Amino acid sequence: MDLRARYTAVACLIAVLTAPPVVASTSAGADSAQYPVHPKVTWARDGWLVGGGIALLAGAQQLDVNVRPVPPQGLDPADIGWSFDREQIGKFNTRALDASDIASAASVAYPMIVALASQPSGERINGTLRRSVIYLESYLLATTTATLIKNSADRPRPYTYVSDGQRPNDDTYDVTDDEAFQSMPSSHASSSFCGAAFAMTDQLISRPQSGWVERVGVAFTGGLLASMTSTLRVSAGKHFPSDVLAGGAIGMASGVLVPMAHLYVSPAGRKAPHPSGRAWLQALGGMTTGIVAGVLIVNASY
Repeated sequence: MDLRARYTAVACLIAVLTAPPVVASTSAGADSAQYPVHPKVTWARDGWLVGGGIALLAGAQQLDVNVRPVPPQGLDPADIGWSFDREQIGKFNTRALDASDIASAASVAYPMIVALASQPSGERINGTLRRSVIYLESYLLATTTATLIKNSADRPRPYTYVSDGQRPNDDTYDVTDDEAFQSMPSSHASSSFCGAAFAMTDQLISRPQSGWVERVGVAFTGGLLASMTSTLRVSAGKHFPSDVLAGGAIGMASGVLVPMAHLYVSPAGRKAPHPSGRAWLQALGGMTTGIVAGVLIVNASY
């Protein structure tokens, strides 16, 4: 791994470690503020959802990809609909590949790191395991949706539009492989933004007593990691900007909707309230700032 990839890895690690501390409150107030609030997991229902998601993902991966011949001069860039996508043709930074995988791994792990840190010591394992089931449902929904679309759309990746001489001499840029026609949407973007959105949503539901610093901090860190992942994929020439935008939208939707569809309860059985509009605005503001920061960091480094 080169020096810039190492710097990016360090930035990802710092982002995770410097997220505002989330510790359980024991002050008087609402039941959800006094006791740990967890998603209610019904093993019969959630087991079927996870199993069904895995089966659907396996089926989506079996869809045939239409691999078309790429001439020596590359495909015609005039076939690309959006000008901001065409501007990426010929821009390759292979050093960003390793960094994107590191940032992606940090993004996917981030919700469970936040969950583990937010539980009281006696509930840390149980609370995190419950969240891991709901998070897996979110992840499977995002990944399956992205895989179904990319294996059906057969969109060529940016490196198929350049000549053989311009293309990086690397097996990961092989234009005869199925992957060369699986550009839209970006699975790295969908999974990383799913992690960011899940961490944000779970924090908002399970810790309504938290202050704005915690809400903004959790969302900012998730947005930063997801944005770095997506921008690095574009810098590496693996995706067009529209690919990561589509993947990010899929991930955000999955990361928000799945936990919102589940019931969060306290040990006394009381339902946790839905986050207030103000809380959502604070968190979304933090995530937006993190996304912008991620783009700026990657563009300055690569």
